[in-house]
Amino acid sequence: MKVFLTGATGYIGGALIKYLTSAGHTILGMARSDESATKLKQQGVEVHRGELSDPASMAEGAKQADAVIHTAFPKMGPGTDFAEMGKMMSAAVTSMLNVLKGTNKTFMLTSGAGGYGPQSDTTPIDESTPIIAPTHAPNEQIVAAATLEGVRTIVLRPTIAYGHGASNPIMSWFGASRQMGGGVYIGEGDALISSVYIDDFAELYVLALDKGKSGEAYNVVSGSPVATKEIAEAISNAAGLGGKTVSVPPDEAEKLGFIGRIIGSNMVISSEKAQRELGWQPSGPSLLDELNIGSYSK
Repeated sequence: MKVFLTGATGYIGGALIKYLTSAGHTILGMARSDESATKLKQQGVEVHRGELSDPASMAEGAKQADAVIHTAFPKMGPGTDFAEMGKMMSAAVTSMLNVLKGTNKTFMLTSGAGGYGPQSDTTPIDESTPIIAPTHAPNEQIVAAATLEGVRTIVLRPTIAYGHGASNPIMSWFGASRQMGGGVYIGEGDALISSVYIDDFAELYVLALDKGKSGEAYNVVSGSPVATKEIAEAISNAAGLGGKTVSVPPDEAEKLGFIGRIIGSNMVISSEKAQRELGWQPSGPSLLDELNIGSYSK
């Protein structure tokens, strides 16, 4: 199968290339710069020039493939206009789905467990819980509508991905911690966070491409949730900050940037559905092991 992969040079897309290729698929990777194009060519990936801000370029890539896996995501930083970002993302998704309607080709959307919104308790959330966050709900609604118009749609809702010494959320957590002089957490640091090892995540994409049911969503999480203070301490050690931690009051969480939006409340997610329906068996190292003795440790 020929797969149009957006975000092909990103953290998730980069991991996916290996797993898709190993499964016998060919990849048409989206690149927005000469540097990205060169990187993909060196991996044996066919290149399609395009970017999120140019919906027509993404539609053209989707036309050329048997399936689309959408992992591209805008860069975020201080002052990010989330409303404008959402509009751009929705325009890109709509453009790709429009050229797939009536083809029964596959479109896989990378959404996120953050779409469930703040979680008041620690009962694991499954896929029956509504997606309410304005950064996630519009795209999922667009995808759901396309399911009724001849597109095989599948949505993956990952928690924080980690591994290989990278990941935007984890590196943002490192950055905020270095800036504050200690591993940061919000309030008491008792919020529980679920996460997923990047290779397990990539494996689930391939399983979902092969076995996923049209119109279905799958949570992506491996291992047990961990308290943010415990993660902060491990980040502090890995960053050479000696295990020192810093509590940030909840009303000041925004000062930490987008990571402050993530770690201030529980994110306890169930992936039982993916394991049951797709045969997914995540086996990678835990987040704490990666921080303490793995790819992030010094």
